[in-house]
Amino acid sequence: MRRAGALPRLLVAALAVPEGRCYRHCTGALTQRAVRSRLPGIWRVGVCPGGVVSVTSYAEWTVRDPTDRVRAVLRRWSRPPALVRSHDLRLATRHGPELGRTAERFLARQRPARGVRVVYWRVYPSRAKDGTERRLFACFRHGHPTPVFFRADPARPGWACPACAPAPRAGRR
Repeated sequence: MRRAGALPRLLVAALAVPEGRCYRHCTGALTQRAVRSRLPGIWRVGVCPGGVVSVTSYAEWTVRDPTDRVRAVLRRWSRPPALVRSHDLRLATRHGPELGRTAERFLARQRPARGVRVVYWRVYPSRAKDGTERRLFACFRHGHPTPVFFRADPARPGWACPACAPAPRAGRR
């Protein structure tokens, strides 16, 4: 039996973005990375070749608004959790025409009728106190299946994920 809100394969395929461009800080092709969580829907993180996150989305087949649950998960994945702000989350309901003819027919046959709810998370660049630009990055290397979102200066070589970086050592005397 399917979990409530889980997307059938047909809708997952209709939501897939086969290609895209960053246009946020470069014109490189985005890589879509799927992420697992306990929520029944699907997560995708769009990352450009430089490692900057363009958009993170969560899609669920429901009539409810999943934004509060998405916010809670993103806060667990972010360093610091305050990086996830309510005004950076956008909710959209996708119906048949936006998803293609096959998905449109599938959704029309479903009773009760419901669309696919998609929550988009976009974090816009900001400036640190020293004037350096800070953008959102996602690290998938730190040993467990969820990403770590953090801000860093894209021009600085060797930006480090807060979960991967070694703990600071106590100063010598």
